[in-house]
Amino acid sequence: MPRRGENIHKRKDGRWEGRYIDFHRSDGKAHYKSVYGKSYAEAREKMSKLKAVPKVQRQLTSLVTAEQLFFMWLDNKRVQVKESTHATYHQVIHGHLIPYFQGKANQLTNEAVNQFVKDKLEHGRLDGKGGLSPKRVNDILIILLQAIQCGEKKGAIASFDYDIIRPKVEAAELPILTAEEQNSLLNHVKSNLDHKKLGVMIALYTGVRLGELCAMQWSDISFHEGILSITKTLQRIKDTDPTAKAKTKMVIDAPKSKKSIRPIPLPAYLLCLLKQWTEGQQSENYILSGKAKYIDPRVYQDNFKEYLEQAEVQEYNFHALRHTFATNAIERDFDVKNLSEILGHSSVRFTLEKYVHGSMGTKRASMERYAACY
Repeated sequence: MPRRGENIHKRKDGRWEGRYIDFHRSDGKAHYKSVYGKSYAEAREKMSKLKAVPKVQRQLTSLVTAEQLFFMWLDNKRVQVKESTHATYHQVIHGHLIPYFQGKANQLTNEAVNQFVKDKLEHGRLDGKGGLSPKRVNDILIILLQAIQCGEKKGAIASFDYDIIRPKVEAAELPILTAEEQNSLLNHVKSNLDHKKLGVMIALYTGVRLGELCAMQWSDISFHEGILSITKTLQRIKDTDPTAKAKTKMVIDAPKSKKSIRPIPLPAYLLCLLKQWTEGQQSENYILSGKAKYIDPRVYQDNFKEYLEQAEVQEYNFHALRHTFATNAIERDFDVKNLSEILGHSSVRFTLEKYVHGSMGTKRASMERYAACY
């Protein structure tokens, strides 16, 4: 039971709520705030920490606006993340969070955030054409909750109940090219091969990402060892410099994670093919262009769609080649651990859950092998 004077009680939803006087208004009336905990002890500990903060300081921090809080969090993140990640955070804050949360930071409550989630699912697109996907809303929610946690540490938010309604994200099966489509595409690019079309073959034989392919230079290939080194990626990101003339800019940066920096052993056929295209090439030249100037990933995505149309293959996103490579590898009894490292994934589990698709032919063959045991 709560002790006399502590003002801590158990709510109907099972959580413990502690109420305390944050400060007194000019008319002398007390302004109360609440903290929440899964247990009495947790709620009491939170109250003790907040009561230790001088009331004058709590009054000052309660005047911080949500916009100031978001900028404070974003500024702290600048030195912690890659430039492309920071640009994504910047876009979310300016496009979604600041326009929605106009009040003081201490008005960022559980109820306000839950309503924000619902609104974004229903009509959150910036072009006004409906709601955002559950995955997109979840990504925005992660940023918002990190900013709120920062506000708690800085004293701008007294306490926050993190029991938030999170949208359910259905795992969509990623598209892959059928065997017939792969053959049609390969026959088309081989019939009139050039530097750009060579990129399609590299992706289908190695599973590299589009940004990694666009950043690839001849110096990244060791023909003696037969290894392709993935050390960088090319991206178009939002330019957060307020004085910039263009809205976006191109950056060459490290890949998305440490695991993405990896060596890929090249099959003999691809290695021999690439060797034929090195004549007259400088080591700093980009493979896709054959020049010292890279190709924009968006431009190459359009090129890829043209190749599909010319090969009479339905439209796919370039990333489908990566999914296709992973699925082909599994169907050919590729060791999953090695495959995960070649793809640059954080874990084998991620490789199996996200990128590997069992075909009906493979399933049928497995069933026949099983039936042969009887």
